[in-house]
Amino acid sequence: MSKKLTAEDLVASAWAAVLTTQKTPDKVPAGWLTAKQIAEKTGKAGSTIGTQLCHAVQQGRCERKTFRVQIGEMVRPVPHYKLK
Repeated sequence: MSKKLTAEDLVASAWAAVLTTQKTPDKVPAGWLTAKQIAEKTGKAGSTIGTQLCHAVQQGRCERKTFRVQIGEMVRPVPHYKLK
């Protein structure tokens, strides 16, 4: 005899489907770099670069955009920066 599905079971399975759906990473266009990449290129500390990037975005000297990138087994949103 099979068990009848309840509304609660359906909601739980819907949440499970949403949470386990694999997102595909974005293709990051040329010219966009992460704060870590910029820190490596400039030889500065990540915390210093983070502060400087925040000011540069506020002043309109660079753009900030978030792309989904593959980090290990996860796809995560990561801010990227580009000079104007």
